[in-house]
Amino acid sequence: MPSNFFDGSHIQSGFSVTNLFKAVEASTISAQTKLKEIGLRRSAISILDMFEMQMLMNHLSQISEMSTSVVSAANSAISSMARNVKG
Repeated sequence: MPSNFFDGSHIQSGFSVTNLFKAVEASTISAQTKLKEIGLRRSAISILDMFEMQMLMNHLSQISEMSTSVVSAANSAISSMARNVKG
């Protein structure tokens, strides 16, 4: 039985990066919350806190880099399509 998904009725007109921005924002808020929590304790910072903060910052870096790569790839694809249409 053939699939009806590729019949042309599922056309997307645009590229939404809202979910990417939400993921970056959630990671940023998580890191900020941990920093505030550590700041409230002043001198009582444990090794566990340091490892957790390192993990949160690593996750934020990865999410941010992934978002940048996706937007860059979309931009490159759109530029390539525009070049081919222009030509």
